[in-house]
Amino acid sequence: MSKSKKLLLAIVGILFTAAMFSSCATTYTASGTNVSKIDELAFIEPRSLIYYFSPESGYLDSSLVVGSEELVTEIITSSRYPFTDPVAADYEGKGASIANWIDRFSYLESSDIPRLKVPKALTELIKSTGHRYGIVVHAYGYIKSNELYDQEKLEELVGNIIRTVFDEPKRYTAGDQAGNALYTAVIDTQTDRVIYFNSVLSNADHPLSRRNVGSQMKSLLRKFD
Repeated sequence: MSKSKKLLLAIVGILFTAAMFSSCATTYTASGTNVSKIDELAFIEPRSLIYYFSPESGYLDSSLVVGSEELVTEIITSSRYPFTDPVAADYEGKGASIANWIDRFSYLESSDIPRLKVPKALTELIKSTGHRYGIVVHAYGYIKSNELYDQEKLEELVGNIIRTVFDEPKRYTAGDQAGNALYTAVIDTQTDRVIYFNSVLSNADHPLSRRNVGSQMKSLLRKFD
């Protein structure tokens, strides 16, 4: 792939991620639902999508994905939430339909949740644990290389100098170097529906920082405290 094409992909990826993190957080609670009253939920292993951007390319980074999934699991299992031990989902194999379903979380609006169809594979996985309810957690984030971030900061400086000279009203602002969003959904296997959904979107939070992700997790799972 040519350098220009790599650069274009990186730019598109950055703009796409920035747009995603500028959207509003999505929340939903089904009528009559109080998740804090559920004795125990089957905790399906988390799924993460963490992207790495440099001046020449942008891609899903497998090492960052693994690091994020391990961190989310560690934070949840070390807390006193009413969840089981992580249940393997085999996202790259039999659980591919579950993975595809979870990957859509970042696109959803609150009005979409009541109509969201739960994959049969996920319902069966939760039932196999002997529980009626299950919970899934999804992390979606990005990290920019120091080189790319420094380049954006320089463009911010130059852009605002030009703005001042030509008296332009719009200020140019460089994006953050990292961002992380968390999503969660509670599934009722008797109705095959999502009865609770919550999300926390945050630029400037590193997806592999325990302090950052831990703080986000408290907000994400506050109904279970």
